[in-house]
Amino acid sequence: MKDLAPAPAVSGLRIEAAGGSHLGKVRANNEDSFAALPALGLFMVADGLGGRAAGEVASRMAVDIVRACIEEDDPNDTWPYGRNTEADRDEARLVWSVRRANREIEAEGQRIAGKRGMGTTFTGALVSGEKVYLAHVGDSRIYRLRRGRLAALTRDHTVLEDLLRQHGAEAPELRDLAPEIACRLTRALGTDKAVEVEARVEAAEAGDVLLLCSDGLWGPVDEDEIAATLAWSASVPAIVSGLIGRALEEGGPDNVTCVVVRFGA
Repeated sequence: MKDLAPAPAVSGLRIEAAGGSHLGKVRANNEDSFAALPALGLFMVADGLGGRAAGEVASRMAVDIVRACIEEDDPNDTWPYGRNTEADRDEARLVWSVRRANREIEAEGQRIAGKRGMGTTFTGALVSGEKVYLAHVGDSRIYRLRRGRLAALTRDHTVLEDLLRQHGAEAPELRDLAPEIACRLTRALGTDKAVEVEARVEAAEAGDVLLLCSDGLWGPVDEDEIAATLAWSASVPAIVSGLIGRALEEGGPDNVTCVVVRFGA
């Protein structure tokens, strides 16, 4: 585990944030990356694709490139966002940053043989004022706990979820869908020259808790347990530790990474 320092406030709501990552009990290498950057209002989790070269390189590149783009943003510069409202611009710059990360990861994989085919999931939240802008590719997730109820704010980009979206739970293809096919990603950063980034905006409320996490958390740990842990009155670093600890208690089958953001009045 690392980087569990609580975060100072940004925006109109007080923010506490922390993140952590653990190798798990099965993997030989941690291919997850994360960042909790309250000064920028930026929070990210990326999970390098297992079974491919340099997954940890791809996930770190995604986090570092998006961070650099947000840090370098000039509010007086309309390129490449166009003549949008300030709110539109916040969403556009986050999405554009993720697309830039995709291009650079793909180019790096093409340039260096040992990194060919590398890729990563990405999920990020940019807090601006009392709005939260989300950008998402792959099967890392963002959850929100609000007034005791846990809601998923992202949908996995997997074969199973794509079939459910297109045809519903009664799709005949689902009957013979093998588990290893069902969970196969249909989008990731770095695997193609272009990627479709799923984006949305949410209003933040005092008392909200956001969780960004890799599948090493949401896979083995039941959502009811995740909700109960996020509802603790403990410090945010303690909540992060508790979530990772639960994943390890369930066998730690994968790298487990999470970032928790709690909004106060």
